[in-house]
Amino acid sequence: MDALPGLQAPSIGLTEAGGAWTVEHHHGSAAFLHRLDDPVRARRVVRIFEVDSPALVLGSAQPADLVDLDRADAAGVAIVRRRSGGGLVFVATGRQVWADLLVPRDDRLWDDDVVRAAAWVGRLWATVIGSFTTEPVTVHGGGMVADCWGRLLCFAGTGPAEVFVAGRKIVGVSQRRSRSWIRVQSMTPLRAAPGLDAVELLALSEVERAEARSVTAARATGLRTGADAVVESLLANLPH
Repeated sequence: MDALPGLQAPSIGLTEAGGAWTVEHHHGSAAFLHRLDDPVRARRVVRIFEVDSPALVLGSAQPADLVDLDRADAAGVAIVRRRSGGGLVFVATGRQVWADLLVPRDDRLWDDDVVRAAAWVGRLWATVIGSFTTEPVTVHGGGMVADCWGRLLCFAGTGPAEVFVAGRKIVGVSQRRSRSWIRVQSMTPLRAAPGLDAVELLALSEVERAEARSVTAARATGLRTGADAVVESLLANLPH
């Protein structure tokens, strides 16, 4: 099994006008979706991604040997890498809402500070999550806070603008920056116990795997609702 496969079949997407935003819907492999280029036009873009097959996504600085390739191969899970930082994320069809929000340099939402640049995304997602739960919703306003598990697994750590419900992480956020664009990548799981699929694919001892299961179950949660309702709320609450 190739640990870091190349592009697969291209997505077939619909691009539509959305007020101040261009809304793009893309469907394809996680490898392809993570490699989409920045837009040509300097305007706000939100990209809603749906994966067509399961994948374990490494953060930009994570080595491929974190993964047990035999386990991944047996499960039919591709191993890909994103260009933003943070920990591992498992994706599969219908298991998450994944949205990239891109802002050009001359936009009022742009900020040179990494933490402040993503703050509005956290507030956006807090509004969305709050419409589906009665539990307290909070947004992390500081920098990265992570132990060894938090550095390994996205939903076991705490980063700028990430969203929590009753103290458990429900929206993961990472960021890519260039001279012209900020791309804030965000994802919320659509299941109660996110992260466990990733744990089963890691190169861990059985003692470590048991601890990782316990940590992710305690630190992360997901929405128990359909993807369409979440996307509709996200698009309705985009800042003007």
